[in-house]
Amino acid sequence: MLGELTVLVADGGVPDVEYALFDAGEIQLHAIGPGNVREGGYQTHVRDARARLEDRGFTLALADECAHLAGPALARTYARCDAVRLAADRLGSAELFEGGTFDATSGRYAGSWLDLPSLAADLGVPGGQGIMQAIHLVAMLGEQPPDDLVVLSTAEIAMQRRPGERTFKRVILEDPARLVAALRAFKSSPGERPIVAGGTGPGPKALLEQVHARAARSTTARDRLAAIEAAMIEPEPPSRGPLAESDLWAIELRLSRGDAAGVRDQLDEIERRRGRLPGTIYLRARAALMARDEEPRAVAERMSELSSSMPSFHELELLTAQAWTAAGDPRRAKAFARDLMDNAHAPEGVRERARLILRTLATQPPSAAPAAPPASSQYPAIPRPPPTPSGVQDGLPVADRLAGLLSTRPNQSPPTPREAKEARERPTWRAPSSEPAAMQYRMERSEPIRARMRSSHPSIEDEPEPLESLSLPPGLHGVVPPPLDEPPRTPAAARVLCTALTRELGRELRLRHAVEPSSNLEGLELVQRFLKERMGEGRPPGRDDERELLRHGAFVSELLARRLGARWIDLESDQSVRWAMGVPTERGDEIIRIWPFARVLRFVTMGHRERDLVSYALELELRAR
Repeated sequence: MLGELTVLVADGGVPDVEYALFDAGEIQLHAIGPGNVREGGYQTHVRDARARLEDRGFTLALADECAHLAGPALARTYARCDAVRLAADRLGSAELFEGGTFDATSGRYAGSWLDLPSLAADLGVPGGQGIMQAIHLVAMLGEQPPDDLVVLSTAEIAMQRRPGERTFKRVILEDPARLVAALRAFKSSPGERPIVAGGTGPGPKALLEQVHARAARSTTARDRLAAIEAAMIEPEPPSRGPLAESDLWAIELRLSRGDAAGVRDQLDEIERRRGRLPGTIYLRARAALMARDEEPRAVAERMSELSSSMPSFHELELLTAQAWTAAGDPRRAKAFARDLMDNAHAPEGVRERARLILRTLATQPPSAAPAAPPASSQYPAIPRPPPTPSGVQDGLPVADRLAGLLSTRPNQSPPTPREAKEARERPTWRAPSSEPAAMQYRMERSEPIRARMRSSHPSIEDEPEPLESLSLPPGLHGVVPPPLDEPPRTPAAARVLCTALTRELGRELRLRHAVEPSSNLEGLELVQRFLKERMGEGRPPGRDDERELLRHGAFVSELLARRLGARWIDLESDQSVRWAMGVPTERGDEIIRIWPFARVLRFVTMGHRERDLVSYALELELRAR
């Protein structure tokens, strides 16, 4: 026992490995009558027991390495029950190698979570069960305070022996490096293994009670144990959404347990009857990722596109994070996992899995940047930086509208041929004369605006992030962006929309030009070079350019929000060039009103006659100070 927590029960005799925790002099004697003194057990402290295991080579680092090598796949294969399979990706060495019950007759540890006899036989390591139990013990000791008591009660066995006879025995443990080598070879060996029947073992209820009791006593492992407890409770089927149908939800549960056999055939049958659905697309991708039928990067790319259009499909967002993790791209994986973890509307089980991804990635060493696309791309490379534009001419024309996606209204009838001809002939970009300071910036003193800014969402003060995996502002996870044909009406909706458009811009730059700009001034310099190369020198933008300008304006607004604390203060117009932000100043009694989308359009239409966007951002920063 560790404190009041029962760690092992021996049936039919004394256990084996557990004596390695004690010294023979730590015996506890009980007098049951005159001249009749019997052994009651052995007692030590956590720190001493752990030191004795470490002297034999069983350390926490070794336990973590073995758990990493075992991984979720091995846990699902040898799991005792379906509840264990649901929590397979959360189990640590304390659970994976827990003996639970020792059969003195056969000398085997049964395993509480996994079928350890079957696993030991497949690994083929001499004394493998003893090594696994020692790993479990050192992991358990690492979760407890060093002053806690470790007790081995042998009174029941001692009563069956002669007075004065001791049960203590010297334990011989094999080299744990053998188990590490066997697990590494076992993990890398090709081929699928059938799920092993777990036999008789603790049921889900007993395991949940054990996890709950451990969490109450361990502060270091409380979060992980809470995640295990949450994952073992089978989720309730959703009442709505892409997985609400019973046949799709049944497949989702099968995949959660690690069973992908026959899933593709089931999905083929469903799609023959009902066509392709978001739920079947997700399930097919999840099965492909589990079976490695596709490259993880291909799955991640496809799911990233789909998840951007379905922000409330939380399981899809989790799959995207898992796919990017498997593809070796932790930056994108963290972005999706962080969005999910902070989303209060996501199911608790999904959020816990996202939290596990972040914890796992945090412990991994930095990986090399993903390989760039081939140089023979059909798109031209970004040219060298042009000379910094100079000169400011206020009052020059600016656009009256920017985004075609925001100007199209639902239920709007298509134009007649005559209307289409007139639209082609008239100027696409009109020049309103009432825009203040040519949409550059304007100093204002207004208490209502300052109050509105204080109540708006705070900015992010974090390290630069890749645009493609730009995180949502804190507190806005779960906010649904407006439909593509409607402008945002709240600051929160505008921030979510601009973050999504910035991600889209980053993805296009990576796919077209093999560059990954970040959310800083260096990234803005790179982005504006691409914009100038694409739009040409000072030509009026056409309708085909609206989406491009919309994404660049969104990036500029997000950069100013994250760098200078800018807030959206005016979204009343249907024209994005009239949307205004306020930049706070150090004086505190005034703000700087800016129009990010209009400023991007000004940069394009004026060409070399206007200073670039980087200079504009630096000037705003100077004005704010």
